[in-house]
Amino acid sequence: MTTPFAGARWALVVALAATALPAAAQQVPPPSYASFSERLPCVHRIGRCFDATIGGKPVEVIADKAEFEKLKALLQTLNSNVRDVHWIVREPVLGTLALDVETRANTLGLPLVGDEKEEPDVTVYALDGQDLESESELVAQQSVRVNGQPVVTQQETLTQDFLPPGRYAFAIKYLGRKNWDRKWVFLTVAK
Repeated sequence: MTTPFAGARWALVVALAATALPAAAQQVPPPSYASFSERLPCVHRIGRCFDATIGGKPVEVIADKAEFEKLKALLQTLNSNVRDVHWIVREPVLGTLALDVETRANTLGLPLVGDEKEEPDVTVYALDGQDLESESELVAQQSVRVNGQPVVTQQETLTQDFLPPGRYAFAIKYLGRKNWDRKWVFLTVAK
């Protein structure tokens, strides 16, 4: 499903590759406190295998476990559907640019997830009660099948091209030619 917003498919939530890595890449990449498999480095789906920008600003790893735990506790009070946010955009993003998400496989992920096959799936979680315009639609989930057919689910799709000020979590799913990975990202949209 393509929307008028450049670079990503947007959903608003209301409410393995078995290739071995070269020896040089086998140290635990950031965040070092999170689970890591040398044999299957993208299997935990925490975003190590691709890089991203939101509104032109870099998505950075939360390298410090104490900062991760503090944010995790805060997010549990704001939205229980948001989990394992290992990534952050440190500077506020302009609301008119906040839906501009760009992704690319990084050195770790390129041999495992491959080049980008299609634009990323981005799910937006408004954490401060922001009212976002959306419409309900039915979407086939290709990754979940019953009797060989994709399961159809209902989702809310954004119908606006900006985000109002406040805190958000994005779940960015990178869809590569070989596999996929996902980053949960915390960001603030500027006032």
